[in-house]
Amino acid sequence: MAWKTFLAGWAAAVGAAANELPAPPAADRDWGPLAVWQTDIAGAARFRAAGPFWETAASPDGKTLRACPRPLWVRATDPAPDRNAWDFLWPVAAGKTYGKEKSWRFLIAFFFDRDRVDPQSQYRFWLPPFWFHGRTEKGTGYAALFPLGGEIGNFLLRDRIRFFLWPLWTQSQLNEVKTTDVLWPIYSRTTSPDGHREQFRIFPLYGYSKSGRQYVKHAVLWPLWSHGRYVHPKATGTAWVLFPLCGRVNLNSQKGWMVFPPFFQFIRGDQLNRFYCPWPFFQRDTGIRERFVLWPLYGYRRDETLVRHSWLWPVFSREQNDYGRKRLTRWLAIPFFVSVSQADIPLPAKRGEAAVPPPGPPRVTANRTKLWPLYSRRYDRDAGSYRLRAPDLWPVENPPPVERSWAPLWTLLDYRAQGQDSDLDVLWGLYRATRRGADARAFALFPLWRHERDAGDAARRWSVLKGLLAYDRTATNRQMRFLWLGRLSLRPAPRPDAPETPRP
Repeated sequence: MAWKTFLAGWAAAVGAAANELPAPPAADRDWGPLAVWQTDIAGAARFRAAGPFWETAASPDGKTLRACPRPLWVRATDPAPDRNAWDFLWPVAAGKTYGKEKSWRFLIAFFFDRDRVDPQSQYRFWLPPFWFHGRTEKGTGYAALFPLGGEIGNFLLRDRIRFFLWPLWTQSQLNEVKTTDVLWPIYSRTTSPDGHREQFRIFPLYGYSKSGRQYVKHAVLWPLWSHGRYVHPKATGTAWVLFPLCGRVNLNSQKGWMVFPPFFQFIRGDQLNRFYCPWPFFQRDTGIRERFVLWPLYGYRRDETLVRHSWLWPVFSREQNDYGRKRLTRWLAIPFFVSVSQADIPLPAKRGEAAVPPPGPPRVTANRTKLWPLYSRRYDRDAGSYRLRAPDLWPVENPPPVERSWAPLWTLLDYRAQGQDSDLDVLWGLYRATRRGADARAFALFPLWRHERDAGDAARRWSVLKGLLAYDRTATNRQMRFLWLGRLSLRPAPRPDAPETPRP
């Protein structure tokens, strides 16, 4: 744990130093990529320095962000869900707390504590695939050194796994079902106290599997011969496969043949018909699921309201899903393009009423698009929010660690809008433009030019080369600045309610 103590102490010291930096006067708070003090579009007070490497931010709702420097150390907090997350040169190390839960990871080692205030809570410290130890939710401790021996809890979808000189002997348990393996995968035996679940295997000579109210299956010289008898009321009958020659399905709900399985299948059922000739190149399903595949050129599948298309699988695909009055549409061109949009669709006509054709295409209310690695864009029409940034080097949706630690490093253009407010940042502040409300504006090309106008034109400021020549006008005063020296007051500006004095 020494490395964690060092990282936490070092980051706290550096972050405290950043918080102690006093904000300069308003006219000197933007130094382009070097340093900037600003209030962003979300109302967060933000300080940035050295381009994207140094950053501290605090939002009105209590959220904080500290990068000092990015990507070496980043920490984010959110008091509403009681969440705290940190990253150290992600993915090298990361950690978080969420309510009472605590977890961290360093390379392949990770730790998880269900309740950090309860010394008897469930926890685990794993260094896979070698060392495992922890405590289960029932309070039982465990430890294992692979492949020598031990016990692991809640692993590989099992409540408990015990082993000795794996694969010599292994025993696992899920609820009341126990499985014992000797020289895995050669010998295996599965039993349950009520006899509902039974399995026996001497691989590959013989295999037997029984599920009390479902089936009884046998296999000889697997996969050459396998046979199953099904006893469920909805699927009663037999099925067998003589691999690789043929197979037969003879159930009360479906019947058919397989030739050179799995390549040729001809099966008819009460709910689904299947025709493969040969698989995977030609596939056709009809019934509760509609599917047509001419692999890899084209594929189509419909499951109730979910419709999928693919072209040159898996490169191009489209997916559409209707739920309620919403339609979710996804386009993919792997790995370069993804577009996900949500739209409002009209309600279907009630029984007995004439269907009214919609006035146009469904109204798109939200969209997320990425053309990797050039740009990404997202907007929400109902929330009035929009964001565009370029480039965007992460090929899929950015997870929180990437968003905190890496995305600011490669983002050369970042534009955000919320209602009438907007922020534009190019080359980490070399060019910056902001808009607040209908008429408050500010833009700067560091260090050449900066211009700023308050709402209602109550004040206006501009400067050349950060004060070589500068002008500042308010409702009561006007000032000029030359050669980065002190300010010179000009004739006071007239009050808005006073008549202007005529010039001689």
